[in-house]
Formats: sequence, C-alpha cells, structure tokens
Amino acid sequence: MIILLLHFSCTIIYGQPFSLDNTFESSYVFRDYYDNNEAGGIISVIELDDGSLRIGGGFQDPFDIYNIGLNIKLHSNGMFDPSYGIFGGGVGLSIYYRHPYIYYLNWGTLGRCDYQTGIIDTVFYNNKYISNYGGHFNDLYILDNGDLLIGGGNVYHAGLPDVRYTWISRIKENGFFDTSFHHDANNHVKFFLKYDENRIMIAGNFTMYDSIPINQIARIYNDGSLDTSFHSILSNWPKPLYIQDDGKVIVGGVVNIQNYDSLLALVRLNPDGSLDSSFNNFNNVQSKFGLVQVVTQAEEYYHSYTLVQTTNNKYIVGGNFANYQGYERHHIVLTDLDGFIDTTIFTGSGIDTCLGMLSSWGYTQVNTIVPAQNDKYYVAGKFSGFNGQMVEPIIRLNPHDHVGVEEQEEEEGLLIYPNPAKETLLLNAGSFITEVEVFSLSGRLVKVVPINSTRKSIDVSEFPSGNYILRAISRDEVWVKKFVIIR
Repeated sequence: MIILLLHFSCTIIYGQPFSLDNTFESSYVFRDYYDNNEAGGIISVIELDDGSLRIGGGFQDPFDIYNIGLNIKLHSNGMFDPSYGIFGGGVGLSIYYRHPYIYYLNWGTLGRCDYQTGIIDTVFYNNKYISNYGGHFNDLYILDNGDLLIGGGNVYHAGLPDVRYTWISRIKENGFFDTSFHHDANNHVKFFLKYDENRIMIAGNFTMYDSIPINQIARIYNDGSLDTSFHSILSNWPKPLYIQDDGKVIVGGVVNIQNYDSLLALVRLNPDGSLDSSFNNFNNVQSKFGLVQVVTQAEEYYHSYTLVQTTNNKYIVGGNFANYQGYERHHIVLTDLDGFIDTTIFTGSGIDTCLGMLSSWGYTQVNTIVPAQNDKYYVAGKFSGFNGQMVEPIIRLNPHDHVGVEEQEEEEGLLIYPNPAKETLLLNAGSFITEVEVFSLSGRLVKVVPINSTRKSIDVSEFPSGNYILRAISRDEVWVKKFVIIR
C-alpha cells in the first residue's frame, strides 16, 4: 500500500537549508537616520511567545524623521503594528526583555515600557530622575530579582560625590540608583553575557576590576564581585558571544592574544580563560582583503559578531566579514562546533546591500542572529539584500532541515498547508471529503479523521517530526499528498 501511496504523492523539492522564509516580510521600511536612501540599522531583536517581535536600533520613525533610535513591534508575519508605542532614544537603541517590560538603553537613555502596549513606565523614569544619575550607557544585564547591572562610560550619580563616576553600576528594579553596590572597573564595561546561574561574563576597555589586574574580559558573580578563577589572555575589543554547556566561552570582535602578534576575530576560551586549542582560532573570520581584521579605523570600531547554536549542533556566525577560512562568505557563515566551516551552506551572495554606499555606518553588517519559533532564525543588522533579493534589514531563515514543497494549485483538487507543518494541517478540497487517513512512510496508519466538508483543520501536534502521507477520500475520488512535520 505504501508503494501505491508514494506513487500518487506530490513531488517534493528539497530546498536549501537556511533559505529565506518568504512567509515573513517586514512591512516597516527601515531607513537610516541620516539618509533616506540607505537601510536603517537594527541592533536588537526579541521574539515573544506569541511570535511577535520587538526591534531596537538606529532608524527613522516613518512619521517623524528626527525621531531615531526606535523600539517598534512587528507581528510574526512581519506586519508593522503602529498601535505599539514608537519612541526614540538615540542612535543604535538596544532593547531587553523581562516580563512584563521592554527595557531600552542607549548612551544617556535608560527606560522601560510595557511589553504589550509600548507605553513608557513613568514611575521607573521618575525614579531615575529623582535618583539623579546618567552618563554613557553601553549595555544592560537584568538580574533574577529584577535589578539591573549597567555597563557604562562614566556613569555619574550626583548624590555620591566620592564615587561620582562609575563604569559598572546597579540600578534597583524600581529605577533608583543602588548606592550599596561598591564594585567597579577602571574603564568602559561594554558587554554582558550570562555565564551560568551565578556568574556573568563582562568585557570592555578595562584593565582592572575591584583594583585587581584583569585585561578587558572578566567573569563576575551576580553580586558584582570578581571571579578570580578566570584569567584573561585577550585585549583590544573582545565581545563574549556564546557560553557552551561545558563552560567554554566563544569570543568575537577584534582581539589580541597574549604571545601572538596578529589580530584574531573569533576564539574560544576554556573556563579558566586560557585558549582552547581544539577550536579553529587562527583561520576563521577574514575581511575581503584576506586579513583577520578589518582595515579602517571606523570598521575596527564597529566590527562586531553574533553567534547562535542551531538545533543540529552547528554555529551560525554573523558580522562584518567577506571570507571565512579562505571561503567567500558575505557576513554570515555556518560552522561546526569547533569553528570549522560548513562549505555547503551560505554559498550565494549572502547578506549584501543594494541601497548606496551605506556612508553612515560604513559597511554592511549582521548585528544579531536570534533563534525563532519552528527552528527558524532571525537575522538583522545593516543590509538591504539577501542572495540578491531586496529585503528589509531583518529576515527570517528556514530551518537546517527545511524541505520546500512545490506549490499546489487549488485546481488540483486538494490543497494542504502549511507544509511543513507544526501543530495544525489545513485541508481545502474541490469537493466534500468524507475521511482522511494519515500514514507514516513505513505504511503504518497513524490517524483517521472523519470529515464531511471541503475544509478541515487537522491537529498534528502529537506527531513526531518527519515525513507523512495523507490520503483524503471524497465521494468521487481519492487524493494522496505528502507532508512534513518540523519542530
């Protein structure tokens, strides 16, 4: 029977993994804050449980070109939601989520709003004003109790003349400056990354922390005290990207390593801070000129990376690069868990631009890659093209095991969608269906659904991921279709 089913099943086209998901298309036009002819830059992407997105970055308000550095909302299909409060906060606004708030941070801006409405929390704002602190804010880390660690550049607190300027501060959940926090670095703290339940990776321009020498990357406890078991071997511009389950740390940016003359762009450190020699540290990210570093001062300043582990145990790496391990890759690459390239993926033109010279930021760049629902991935940054197709600077990529099913016309008699499916499979037939049978590829009958309609929704949430055969029976004919479950 399974042979007969397969004989009548529709043709399956095995599509490119990580191809563009055309079911997501941003209706918001991201434009640069200086030039309408250039793509705006996205810094942060947060996907909530309902599939909607909160996006922060440096781009124009479509209703007010002078209002820049925005926090906006897109629905899961990319449709812009104008009912969510639009507000500016400076070029390159970063956003963070802790239910029920979206926090926003940039330079002298720190605030929060309701995650559903975007309405600004005036109590938090007023408490910040009463507490009288400000300065240059680089990054934010939300502790389990709701308090905030702020990495800054000369954050000041007018009520503390003896410690007027700090490089790392703690803000209470209600917005007040925490005067009981007495830990500090001696220069900019630029990045935070959760290490485990008790510790945090930090990085920046500092060479001391709590008067203890440590060079630009450190590990601290949640209370702000230094974890002295971690010893830095990096300098220049390290950015902690990812913490592996074994405690190893992948670091990007443009970094120097002790006793090594050249700059590196992607390295992996052991839990004690030493270099992990099993990783492809010395032959990975490269510029278009074949160097591991970028070549101009502006590019070096903005040179950044993002890295996410996929569900099939690979890494997607994004940033500002043109080559990886000697292979041409445009700002995005797939590697194994030791940083060695998968040469079969992202072989096209990749992330590119078709909107001018991008004079404001200087170049095309991927700023963030975020896992999405259904094993998909959001990629966002400063770009306007993907594999030659014009896009807004946020796209969604299909899963690594994406199977593209050729489009079925309704005139064929039976349309099933979405395909691949996750929770629900919808049927639309040209005549009344009396019954639907679902088989595994081995021929085992796994479900029977009585129907007396031309349209039907079938619950497939209990099905494991894999390929299935659907047999729909009407009064006059039988249709056989193949569908896929992906989770």
